Amino acid sequence: METTLWGTFLRGGWVMWPLLIFSVLSWTVIFERVVFLITFRPKLKHLADSLTQSVRAGDLASARQICRSQKPELTELFLGAIDNKLSRELSERTVERSRLRLMGYLKKNLWILGTIGSASPFVGLLGTVVGIVRAFHDMAEKGAGGFTVVAAGISEALIATAAGLIVAIVALITYNIFVTAANQTLSGMKLTLDELLDLSHDKSLTQA
Repeated sequence: METTLWGTFLRGGWVMWPLLIFSVLSWTVIFERVVFLITFRPKLKHLADSLTQSVRAGDLASARQICRSQKPELTELFLGAIDNKLSRELSERTVERSRLRLMGYLKKNLWILGTIGSASPFVGLLGTVVGIVRAFHDMAEKGAGGFTVVAAGISEALIATAAGLIVAIVALITYNIFVTAANQTLSGMKLTLDELLDLSHDKSLTQA
């Protein structure tokens, strides 16, 4: 019997195929989110620092220009915070709507990891049941017990269980990491946006 990774995969039974699909989907989302966070978070911090510096200096025109040079989701987010032509209440509502849209942007596709993390153990458990049923079926067919008779079914059950747990563990750990990173980014942005709202609606800047 093959002892290669592919041979082990095949011995896990048909439930290994949906688990393979789950694994591919998980790693696709993981790599996409890693690249996104590595590039987006530093850019967001640099943009927030630049805007805060401009607004503190009273240069709202420069701050608006910086906002308009960004992607639409960032332009909308920060432009609402520094638009002192709106009332403070209206600016806050505008910023909050933009912040909620940013939340969706930061947590894009994370539901896939959450779903896979929840479903994979059950798919693995299904493989366990199928393997045990196969073991009993082999015993009934041969009319005898013993390890050699039930080995194939037990092996299928254990491989499917292990595969389901591995896929679930990877998906859940990365899901929690990405959700935590998104929440930290949103918390930092809330502080920055509140500061920009305070600065841009200060009486000394109302005519800027």
